[in-house]
Amino acid sequence: MSGKRPIKIALFTEVLKEHLDGVTNTLYQIIDRIPKDRFEYLFITSYPPSDTVKLPFPVITVPKIAFPTNPDYPISIPFFNSQLRDALDEFQPDIIHLTTPFTLGNYALSYGQEQGIPVLATYHTHFISYIEYYFRYLPLFSRLLDRGGRRYMNWFYNKCDLIYVPTESIMDELLDCGIERRRMVIWGRGIDTALFSPDNRDPVFMDKLCGAGTRRVLFVSRLVWEKELKTLAGVYELLTESHPDVRFVVTGDGPRRKELERLMPDAVFTGKLVKQELAKVYASSDVFIFPSITETFGNVVLEAMASGLTPVVAAQGGPKGIVQDGVTGFHAKPKDPNDFHQKIARILDDPKKAAAMARRAAEYAHRQQWDMLCEDMFSSYERIAGRFAPTAPEKAHEIAV
Repeated sequence: MSGKRPIKIALFTEVLKEHLDGVTNTLYQIIDRIPKDRFEYLFITSYPPSDTVKLPFPVITVPKIAFPTNPDYPISIPFFNSQLRDALDEFQPDIIHLTTPFTLGNYALSYGQEQGIPVLATYHTHFISYIEYYFRYLPLFSRLLDRGGRRYMNWFYNKCDLIYVPTESIMDELLDCGIERRRMVIWGRGIDTALFSPDNRDPVFMDKLCGAGTRRVLFVSRLVWEKELKTLAGVYELLTESHPDVRFVVTGDGPRRKELERLMPDAVFTGKLVKQELAKVYASSDVFIFPSITETFGNVVLEAMASGLTPVVAAQGGPKGIVQDGVTGFHAKPKDPNDFHQKIARILDDPKKAAAMARRAAEYAHRQQWDMLCEDMFSSYERIAGRFAPTAPEKAHEIAV
């Protein structure tokens, strides 16, 4: 890129609030590594970072509607914001990069198509898998929404020039929705190996939290039903009966915390933890459980593995693609507390095998490096921008990365 102006990227994301979830953590990993001599960004969001966070490029905040029950995930209202259009026209992006298929992503797609700009999407959230949780008492409506959601995804993502998909298992699910394989490329997630490591294990800290002589099963997530909290509670009942020395540790917060506390009365609830405190809880636990089937990746699973934990995850969604069953952890039948219980018991009852699996899990996780992944994305930007340059003969659908 020497002698050339930086490539301009307009990045649309509903949420840019720091430390909110795996999506925002991923975005900040990218932001921290942007080579300013190669790229210039404009961020568009409805939930900007805190005032204490200084991003290296400007942020445009669009209006939003926030749900009282889940204010951290608003619906953006960009279409009547003339200032946004003016800012984009002035910025003259070479690439549109979106992280959501909803109103903000739709605006981004429309603008990109209108201007003849390549549109890239990162597939972060498997929204159609949420339908059964929010409309489970309306089965007919739920089926209609599922069908409509799949049609919309087919329409939306098949208009994008490139889709960064986190795992092969999620790519298979997107293929089932009718999204074209030629538009998708695997782009995983990395791990901060300086932060998440078995070296952070602190038995004294965990003894104070859980009691001496206990073994700890850890769950880390936002506390919402779509994380399969009922399965978690079912495993808690079975395991605390079969293994009385086990304490469940629940790290995270959310609108369902009080209900989960009632379902898991003897569990330790730490609330939301970040950075060193989170790393210490990971490394000081013994087994990691993650029953969610709505994840496209599951950053917490990789963090747990890097910290020396053996994970037991649902055999559906992104975590299935991270954990090698029987080698670096176990797959369990989705929504089946009995199968999760059996897999966790196998780890607890065979410390030698568990230690070998945890070692392999940590080795795998530590090979997932953010520097390499971000450079892959930045290089794909350059290839795509080159193919869409005025002199390039290729059409949008002929992109290859």
